[in-house]
Amino acid sequence: MEFFDEISKLKKDFPKFNSVTNDVKEYDLNFYQIFAVGLFLLFFFLGIVFGNLFATCEATSYFYSDTCLVTQFNYSLMIVIWFCGTLLSILLFSVGHIITLLNEISEKLSKNKWYFLLFELFRDNFNM
Repeated sequence: MEFFDEISKLKKDFPKFNSVTNDVKEYDLNFYQIFAVGLFLLFFFLGIVFGNLFATCEATSYFYSDTCLVTQFNYSLMIVIWFCGTLLSILLFSVGHIITLLNEISEKLSKNKWYFLLFELFRDNFNM
């Protein structure tokens, strides 16, 4: 019984829908990140559709070898499309994240204008 008591003590409730949406609202996604998520979803569905459209031939006719008697879903094409879509989405999402970080750095540096004034005054000392 101690085991079940331990589980009940450690058990946490599932997050409510409002708390999940509040956690997601904290992040401001830029165009590249939104485009990457949309592209990921598009590639997900395209993988399923193309896997069905370009089915593999499992059994052919004896007399007509070009005729497929039994076709099967093309899992390998679906996985390749999903993999390429995931890589492209990760690349675009990371570019969007880098742009967001650079914008934050730019905003922080623009608040500290004195840094640029000191840099202009002592540029000769920095050998630039």
